[in-house]
Amino acid sequence: MDSQELVGENGAATNAFDGKSTTFWHTQWYNAQPPMPHEIQIDLRASYNVAGFRYLPRQDGKTNGRIARYEFYVSTDGSNWGTAVATGTFTNTANQQEVQFAPKVGSYVRLRVLSEVNGSPYAAVADLNVLQANAP
Repeated sequence: MDSQELVGENGAATNAFDGKSTTFWHTQWYNAQPPMPHEIQIDLRASYNVAGFRYLPRQDGKTNGRIARYEFYVSTDGSNWGTAVATGTFTNTANQQEVQFAPKVGSYVRLRVLSEVNGSPYAAVADLNVLQANAP
């Protein structure tokens, strides 16, 4: 993660994968507003055949940080990311959205936020879930 808000609210990066829709990761906004792009990286702690992800925007009724354009990466070492396995633009909604792609083996994932629905320099994620391909 390149930025998290810990002064104005509990916007810790770990909130993005705590399984709770009531918490969320939010990039810094109180003392500074770092510019886009923003990113969050997750160590899956094992190797998986990653085939997609689910993104749940913040669920408190606000749109600040709602992701518009994104890139998603999978890596075996957390350093060499290669090209994005998925790119696109999310719909401006509070509903969970799912992205599927050709499976790629990796132990690390990275979500890069390129823009926000209101044109603000923020990113927020209530939950980010990684999808595994079915075993053959």
